[in-house]
Amino acid sequence: MRTLTRYILRRHAGPFIFAVIGTTVLLLLDQVSKRFERLIGKDLEWTVIAEVFIYSIPFIIAQTLPMAVLIAVLYVFSRMECDFEITAIKASGIPLSRVMAPLLVCAVILAGGMTWFNNTVLPQSNHHLQVLLTGIGRKTPTFNLREHTINEVLPSYVYVHPGMIDREESVVHDVAIYDERNGQESRSIYATRGTMGFSEEGEDLYFDLEDGVVQVRMNERPHAFRRIAFEQMLLKIPDVANGLERDTAAIRGDREMNIADMRVEADRGAQMADAARSESLVYAQAIARMLLDFEQPLADAPMSGTGAEPAGRTRPPESEVVDWKDDLPDPERDVFDREVDLPGRRDDPPATRETPAPGEIEAAAPDSTTQVAESAARRFYSATDAANQFRSYAEREVTGLRRINQYWVEIHKKGTIPAACIVFVLLGAPIAVRFPRGGVALVIGVSLGCFGAYYVSLIGGERLADRLWISPLVAMWAPNILFGALGLAALARSTKVMR
Repeated sequence: MRTLTRYILRRHAGPFIFAVIGTTVLLLLDQVSKRFERLIGKDLEWTVIAEVFIYSIPFIIAQTLPMAVLIAVLYVFSRMECDFEITAIKASGIPLSRVMAPLLVCAVILAGGMTWFNNTVLPQSNHHLQVLLTGIGRKTPTFNLREHTINEVLPSYVYVHPGMIDREESVVHDVAIYDERNGQESRSIYATRGTMGFSEEGEDLYFDLEDGVVQVRMNERPHAFRRIAFEQMLLKIPDVANGLERDTAAIRGDREMNIADMRVEADRGAQMADAARSESLVYAQAIARMLLDFEQPLADAPMSGTGAEPAGRTRPPESEVVDWKDDLPDPERDVFDREVDLPGRRDDPPATRETPAPGEIEAAAPDSTTQVAESAARRFYSATDAANQFRSYAEREVTGLRRINQYWVEIHKKGTIPAACIVFVLLGAPIAVRFPRGGVALVIGVSLGCFGAYYVSLIGGERLADRLWISPLVAMWAPNILFGALGLAALARSTKVMR
């Protein structure tokens, strides 16, 4: 049996390595074709371009390893069946499941290694790749300028405040430049349009400004002022580097985090959803207390003509509703809300109205949540106000739930794709034995069909989980369960036919 195990593993080693290299190169070439336009014309060193593709390899390998397992299993078992080796092994009383056992053990080990790889190496490589691509995207004449922001171009000397930026054409509109390079005077330059560009050495920055004015103020004579209008002006700012900037402190996305980091983000989403539910509950309780606090009974209270007022509550005159709220700043508005009674309310003792029953609200939400919800309830005047507030709480809760699903999908994905190695062994061997004369066409056809169906199911499950239709656990593991069941059924059928 040991001889058979070594023989099976040795037959699969070569095709597996070849499949890994082949699929990785194909997907890497696809990445090259997609990113070629972003890399040319940036005056990048070859080391930077090589770095882009090196950081792309871990993400590609995470996808190609399960593909390589299926390709190798299909190829080897179809060849062995075509050469009657599988028939001879079965004639010796060894079932197909025993022949597949060494491959299943190797697939389990490979799946465990890929899970570690996806949790440690892959997030770091994805982050470095994203930082590098962001820096390459900013390596243009408009580099890292931000609209409607004072940008420091030359530290402590030159500042640029652009209105709008056309990064493709390197053009800024409604730009203001504050030049403090001359210690004797300060210059403020305003132009409706300007084109930016670097010198051939890439060190000096030029502004070709149009239709503007230059305002000069002498530092020694603060009251002296000059204003010069121009139709076109060329401004040179020396020693401005056009190098590649890498923002290593950039915020990481979900595919740039390990499992621990994503669990923390998912917990934040859970806190957001819980806070929204708690505030909604406290808000409903506060409105109920306010409605019951009126002298007019709920059953006898008339509805308003527009249907917007709730039963049991009458809207105060407009002159008493708007002015006192809108004209006061926020701190004074809160004080006013706490101290002034609305018209039509009974003069109940403060403890009865402001202090809830023990455990009534505090059990539903923390103190801060309670205060926020009750503050919103004090601004309630109509059914429309309440509907909008409840809609806001519902949207916040959905946002939190989607955040939970988003990160848990990625957490499960770090295990489901490696587990596909085991699934493809179960699925590939019975298919290859069932159709031994398929040859290369069988390998290519079945591989493409299985890859396409598997990844479409993963993507579809991810979309359903993002829409909160199914749980992330079901969304990510359902494809493995489905394909694994098909593989076990094919294996059982192959064994039954042989007997």
